[in-house]
Amino acid sequence: MTAAAPDAVHPGVPDAAHVVYVEDLLADLQLERAGLPGRDPVPAARRARQAAGELAGLGLSRFVAELLGGTAPVPAPSSVLDLEADEDGRRASYEVWCAEARELTDEVWRWLAERRRAAGELPWWCGESALPLPHDSVRRLAEVTAPVRDLSEIAAAWARPAGLRGSATAEYNWRWLLLGKGVLGPSLPSGAFSGELPPLNELITLLVGQARRRGLLPPAHKVKVLRRPNTPSMVMPVRLPGSSLLSLPTAVTPVTVQYLQHELAHLAEHALRPADAPLVERWTFDPLRSEGWALLLEHLAGSTAFLARLGIDEETAAVLARFYAEEERFSRGLMAADLALDTDLAGCRTSAEALEAASAVGAATGLEWAPELLLLRQTRVLHWRSYLAGYAWRDTVRAELDARFGNSHSHGGDGWADRDEAWALLRSALARTGPAGSAAGFLDALRLLGPTPPHAPACTCTHRTPPTHEEAR
Repeated sequence: MTAAAPDAVHPGVPDAAHVVYVEDLLADLQLERAGLPGRDPVPAARRARQAAGELAGLGLSRFVAELLGGTAPVPAPSSVLDLEADEDGRRASYEVWCAEARELTDEVWRWLAERRRAAGELPWWCGESALPLPHDSVRRLAEVTAPVRDLSEIAAAWARPAGLRGSATAEYNWRWLLLGKGVLGPSLPSGAFSGELPPLNELITLLVGQARRRGLLPPAHKVKVLRRPNTPSMVMPVRLPGSSLLSLPTAVTPVTVQYLQHELAHLAEHALRPADAPLVERWTFDPLRSEGWALLLEHLAGSTAFLARLGIDEETAAVLARFYAEEERFSRGLMAADLALDTDLAGCRTSAEALEAASAVGAATGLEWAPELLLLRQTRVLHWRSYLAGYAWRDTVRAELDARFGNSHSHGGDGWADRDEAWALLRSALARTGPAGSAAGFLDALRLLGPTPPHAPACTCTHRTPPTHEEAR
């Protein structure tokens, strides 16, 4: 590594060793946050306090405070939904989760109200990010909106083949259904069909291998996997660009393919950062670009051709493709409800009024979710906005790639995904940092970098194009 040149925005650092030291410190903070030992025997928290001045000079103080738990914690239940239990077990787990959410209602409302009061020129949810967001992305995130739709029909369609008792849209089954549990069961209309997915080890190996072949992961970049039951997937940068930590749930479900693709996209975005970029830029990400890029990569998993390369048989692939399309509509509907509630909460003055607003939004979805659960989701509005805006951004990127490298009907997927030149262009765009690394800068890179290749010949196949999908987490 080399030291970054000083400038008005990013103060210079003394030497390369200083850069490595601070980056190792950030890596160890991430590891400690995941409950893993760091590489240095001295606890990273102690080292961070000693390096407070250096971190402040690099613009990373708030980021470090967030890793250390020094910022105001986001209200969250300590329990998790037990997704591996039977229906009675899920009901009991859900009731515990709901009870804890009810106890947190006043705390959640105070947290939301304080964030709104403290907001300056930028929307209140910008405060979720420890580092400044690009203004163009803030504008897109603020403008994104979507109608609240009735989601009960989709949930009921999933519930029937799963053989759920009682109400098909019972709240305690919603997350189980969303993960695709039961979708590949033998009770599907096809009779004896019982699709199988690759074991997790095999799935990781296959998808990481694909990412390496596309140049999304440098050959020497190590991927360490941390498995945790019933927890969200995530990626943490560890000593960029040397290695990363990939955290995944232990169970393999239909959306595990999406999880892996989505998180590998985030991993690639970390791994491709240039080693000589200013340190603060290497740890700063535009949420619109990050989620939009991840949605672009996971979109490929909706192709039957892609699924076939994972060893999934044709019938199972067709069921998965259909489920992914339905899951996109369902997840986007949930996020539209979140944005609608965010708007309605601006007129609320008490937690009781906030719960009434949440009840009204929940009724519009047809799912009749507990209002305290919808209110709890408000703590992640920046995340939901990043997804909803990311869909439109992703489609713009797809249009650019289709125009340059081929249409989206080639062999059951996106034609550009078969072109080495397309992946080279994406890698170049991903490696940009600072203002050029924003969502807008990424689009500029696609339009301006390199000569425009000739169009691929139009596909004359007669197969149907699988439906598109994205995923909300």
